[in-house]
Amino acid sequence: MDPSHYQVDETLRDGRPVVVRAIHGKDQQEILAAYHELDSHSIYLRFFAARGEPTAAELRDWTEVDFASLVRLILCLAEPNGERIIGGASYALLVPANPAAGAEISFLIEEDFQGQGLATMLLQHLVCIARSAGITHFVAETLIENRSMVSVFAGSGLPMKRWLEDGVVRIRLDLTA
Repeated sequence: MDPSHYQVDETLRDGRPVVVRAIHGKDQQEILAAYHELDSHSIYLRFFAARGEPTAAELRDWTEVDFASLVRLILCLAEPNGERIIGGASYALLVPANPAAGAEISFLIEEDFQGQGLATMLLQHLVCIARSAGITHFVAETLIENRSMVSVFAGSGLPMKRWLEDGVVRIRLDLTA
């Protein structure tokens, strides 16, 4: 499987078609537009801090990935003027070139689309790609108040360990089961 060309058609619960696909450098303006659609609380939950406008370097980091040590997927809704990015997820190897050491995962879904199972959908796609790359487990950190993200992990069907450390919920999902 080549994750840099990953693309799968999916359907929202309301019947609208969406595409889960690999992010590319050409997506910078759409990522910036999606970032502007987020409320400050969603940004805080994802980045653990208030943030301003992304820099040009951050936009490059978010969109120009190698698909070996870092895989990033976006969730796109078709609109009359093109695609609208409504969410995304990624994994980054904990140790470069060592998939057996695991990968850290992260998610961000636009508020208007939260609660529709999109993080679960993205997690399933990441699991598929990660398993084909030999990744044995995912780790994640989420703020204690982000119960919906903990629920996504708990409902994944993957063996899970979680613990609280310094006000952060740390999670490990086993991909080998």
